[in-house]
Amino acid sequence: MEGVAVSARGSDKTFTTTVYTNDKGQYSFPSLDAGEFRVWAQAIGFEAARAELKLIGGKKASRDFTLKTLPNFSSQLQGDELMASLPDDGLQDSRGKAVFTNHCTGCHQGNYPLQNRFDARGWSAIIDFMSKTDPFAAIADQNRVIFPMIQAYKEDLVRYLTRVRGPDSPALNYKLVPRPRGEATQIVVTEYDLSPGERPNYILTHNGSIWSEGVPSAHEARSAHDAIVDRDGYIWFTDQINPERTIGKLDPKTGRVWGYKLPGKEGRSVGTHGLEIDPEGNVWFTNGEEGTLTKFDPKTEQFVRYPQPESHSPVGSTVVEIDSKGNVWTVTAAGAAMLDRKTGKYSDYRSVTPGGGPYGLAIDSQDNAWFSQIGSDRVGIVDSATGKVSEVVFDPVDDAEVGGTDRDREIAARIPPNAVSAPPYQKGPRRMGAEGRGDSVWVALYYADRLARVNIHTKKITEYRVPHRYTQPYDAVVDKNNMVWIALMNTDRFAKFNPLTERFTEYPLPTRGTEARFIEVDNRTNPPTIWLPYYRSNKIARVEFRVATGSGSQAAAR
Repeated sequence: MEGVAVSARGSDKTFTTTVYTNDKGQYSFPSLDAGEFRVWAQAIGFEAARAELKLIGGKKASRDFTLKTLPNFSSQLQGDELMASLPDDGLQDSRGKAVFTNHCTGCHQGNYPLQNRFDARGWSAIIDFMSKTDPFAAIADQNRVIFPMIQAYKEDLVRYLTRVRGPDSPALNYKLVPRPRGEATQIVVTEYDLSPGERPNYILTHNGSIWSEGVPSAHEARSAHDAIVDRDGYIWFTDQINPERTIGKLDPKTGRVWGYKLPGKEGRSVGTHGLEIDPEGNVWFTNGEEGTLTKFDPKTEQFVRYPQPESHSPVGSTVVEIDSKGNVWTVTAAGAAMLDRKTGKYSDYRSVTPGGGPYGLAIDSQDNAWFSQIGSDRVGIVDSATGKVSEVVFDPVDDAEVGGTDRDREIAARIPPNAVSAPPYQKGPRRMGAEGRGDSVWVALYYADRLARVNIHTKKITEYRVPHRYTQPYDAVVDKNNMVWIALMNTDRFAKFNPLTERFTEYPLPTRGTEARFIEVDNRTNPPTIWLPYYRSNKIARVEFRVATGSGSQAAAR
């Protein structure tokens, strides 16, 4: 069997290493520390095969696995697989899927709710809860509606979900993505478990490592949203939820995690979303609670706040970037802001079209700042020379593709779309990356399952459909070779796009419920190394690419 995930975890380790079988069913691990290991092999439709092995330093060990079919494997499905398996017979189903996608997968993967069945009363209660829940809050306030568009679509959602995932709904015809093949199997994935800040030695038991257990809940220990590698190889990550950690640091050599707390209201830590590292090694992050940027000095372990003038639009909690001059950029409620690190002075840039929920940000090769407006299908551009703000606008998705109606346009006219809820025809530019040496900015079109290329000179837009529907590209970054890497939130895979061949390659991740919203490229290695934080299952993954397959003794899965 090709493309089987084989994982190994040392008894005294907080990280798991996973490799994949080749076309002969063979697999091989890189060198691992001596000690006791749990090893398991998994593929969708099969029971996990397990073993325990003792590795002695300098010696090789071999273990074959035989996988047995699993009659009911629905809990193993990835988000895009389960959503693709829903009925797809005409515009009514197309619209039902699009409404579900644009309102029920902005905060979590689709397989999390769809792994269960509920009657109309049950789905109604769930949708009510969703509309009143801040996805980044520790405790939901059920006394006010935060997302009125979800309430506006409540009847549509209840009717659709009761029909396709109700107690008496017919069994689904599962549409599975083929197991990895060829290049996609030539990776080594190391997944580091992150303990919560207030419980430094606690590791989740149900964390998506065993697929048949289903998608884990995010509420026990979710935290890591973004993750950046520094010049010493440490990984810095943001924490939105934990009451005792604002940012964290991971040592990939040992798996050790440090937490750093910036106290906010009522003593809880300030939660944050995006971060970046400046040329001196300082960590900059968004302080959404106070509407400012904040710097953390790893040498002194001190935080420094940079408050904005009251006349400026407040900094949100999303993205931070640093331009070639060392200026710090972030999005605001009204557009984008730049902080001059030398003077501490902010410059405020308002979007041409107000609203739209500014979200992602990128700095192109000419030092222009690009910021997405996910709710209005626009990307704003700040000219670095003049400070003038312009925009590019994406055409809506065709009604024939998603079953869009006049009612959808009426709802959107009175309730502004945002990063969590949008009408079926919305494309949703989310996060993006720019070529360091080139003429393009690459934009993840979240709702539309597309990757967009925008020429920074002509503003011409070229769109590419990702290989599978419902994978929902969240973030796009560009490596030193101008390859584009994409975080796919609604599946447990990520993708590479080669602009020269215009071909995608999807790579597997060995956890169910990864919910990756960010992707980092470490260009110091050759090939580059990829890092992905798992927001739902509270891990950070390192993906290394094998230039050539290993030699020597190999075991097999069949």
